[in-house]
Amino acid sequence: MLDRCGMKKILLTIIVLVVVLVSWMLLKNKEDVMVNTSTTTVSPTPDSTPSTGSVQASLPQVTPTSVVSPVVSKNIITYTDSGYTPNPITIKKGEAVIWKNESSNPMWTASAMHPTHKVYPGTDISACGTQTLMPMFDACAGVASGQSWSFTFNNVGTWGYHNHLNSSKFGKVVVVE
Repeated sequence: MLDRCGMKKILLTIIVLVVVLVSWMLLKNKEDVMVNTSTTTVSPTPDSTPSTGSVQASLPQVTPTSVVSPVVSKNIITYTDSGYTPNPITIKKGEAVIWKNESSNPMWTASAMHPTHKVYPGTDISACGTQTLMPMFDACAGVASGQSWSFTFNNVGTWGYHNHLNSSKFGKVVVVE
């Protein structure tokens, strides 16, 4: 039978193991998360009038969780007031795509389907703003004009996406081996 001192040692060992395991998981997943190299705050202006289907006026002040890392990419999609170009784009598994906002409004690029963003594996709008350890195909916030957002595709397939702030603007990324 264990005495009180033995129980304390077992409990302390379990706590140390849990801390080590959680730390390892955070460091392991840190490699997959994009580094926020700039801060882009989106706040609605009092005189802005959102278009049909837009949620711009109800946006809280947020900073995108993934902004373009300093890695150079040949896979650049430009977003203008007319939509996303090129569309579709074909890339290889493991490559990143950069969405550059050259429109007059914020863009919030996210996995299909609007409004849940659940088509790309591991992506769900309900996880935006949480401490999720998985990178998501969701900017989770409006990206201001002149700013960019990046996502690395590790799943082969054809992945639809849209601008959550104007869901009539959409595109596709085809990921091949």
